[in-house]
Amino acid sequence: MMRALILGLCLAGCGAQATPRVRILGSVDGGPPSPGWVYARRGQRVVLHAELTPPDPRARFRWFALEPTTLALDNTEPRFHYEKVKYAVRELEGCRDQPTCDGDVTPHVLPSTPGLEGLGTMAFQLVALLPDGTAVATPGTEAVERGGLSREVFKVAIRRDDTFTGYLTELLNTPYIFGSDGPPGQHQSELLIGSDCADLCVYAARRSGRNVPFVSTWSIADHAPERLRATGQTVDGRFTDARGRPLWVGPHDDEVHVGDLLLFPASRHVGVLFEDRPPLGVLDANDLLFHTCWAPPTAQPLRETACASLPVRVLRFR
Repeated sequence: MMRALILGLCLAGCGAQATPRVRILGSVDGGPPSPGWVYARRGQRVVLHAELTPPDPRARFRWFALEPTTLALDNTEPRFHYEKVKYAVRELEGCRDQPTCDGDVTPHVLPSTPGLEGLGTMAFQLVALLPDGTAVATPGTEAVERGGLSREVFKVAIRRDDTFTGYLTELLNTPYIFGSDGPPGQHQSELLIGSDCADLCVYAARRSGRNVPFVSTWSIADHAPERLRATGQTVDGRFTDARGRPLWVGPHDDEVHVGDLLLFPASRHVGVLFEDRPPLGVLDANDLLFHTCWAPPTAQPLRETACASLPVRVLRFR
């Protein structure tokens, strides 16, 4: 009787366990594969691994990159809602039939930023083709949360380095979302779906260890107090204060730092001073602003963005 009971339980339980399942595991620089999204730095190799349960050496695999095709969205009109991001599905043909695949985040749809190639976010899907002709897949474009791909979808984010400005680059390859929103841990930026200008800055601050809430340009100065202000600009592009003096870029407290926020009250826009470019040591129109403004995040000279305006408030996170 006991044997019959065990056999019955096994038939019920073992049958359920035998249902094929597949998932993606990720490894960094040859480390052990593990579930969960991969966050890595430039120069580290990310490898995706297929885990099929129960294992079947005869299974064949197809790997796909899921990347947004949308440049910009508005969550606020006619009233707040989560506007849906559109995604393209692209097979990674170089990984066909392989149990592993490189976690390359290079976009093929959205524009890449010169000098920041190989950085940003990419989502992946895996399909296992079984010998009996059936197919099992990991979650893909049908798995939607807050307008974009949910936490169930495997994602890889590669940043430039472990600095505040480095964490900004994790959101490359994502769209601009005016009014991006969500509770902590499920904010659209933290889900690697997209962000607006202020949430991009806050995302990087939070990733770099600062306790900053998601706020708009109207209140971001409450968490990043003003250090300097430019009210004018010379004909050669240098920003000047109310006395006509240049705003110097350097390490001292009374100078602009790379990584400071540049808030443009007139256009309600904010970005981050990403790089001081020649002429060095002074804030000018050649310096790079990392921002997102009705286009995916990018780093571009201040003179090339219509989202910049005077005055310029220089803010710094506490």
